[in-house]
Amino acid sequence: MRKAIVGAGLLLGLAGCAGAQRVPTEQLVDSQVSIRQAEEAGAESVPDAAQHLQWAKEQTREAQRLLEHNERDKAALFLKRAEADAELALALAREAPARAEADRILQQVQQLQQGTVQ
Repeated sequence: MRKAIVGAGLLLGLAGCAGAQRVPTEQLVDSQVSIRQAEEAGAESVPDAAQHLQWAKEQTREAQRLLEHNERDKAALFLKRAEADAELALALAREAPARAEADRILQQVQQLQQGTVQ
């Protein structure tokens, strides 16, 4: 019975190690996908979004360099930051047209209130 428990523990430990080794690779793909989505949403044309997009790209490149040097834990941290910056860039890029439309409508409302509709 004890051998079975020890064997099961070893198998779980090995499975955990194998899973931990895949995580940075999966995170790398996730950050690249988030960067691509932000680019497709036009993040490069929105100043705040462009800055976060640039940071995401830089962090992803640094993570790739760290992975090449087998520094998986550091790479994982860079990839988390990269994905967060890419997601923020995407949100800012999506927000910009909505904000512009809201500003346009607010301006129309103000003109209506003043009685100077064009």
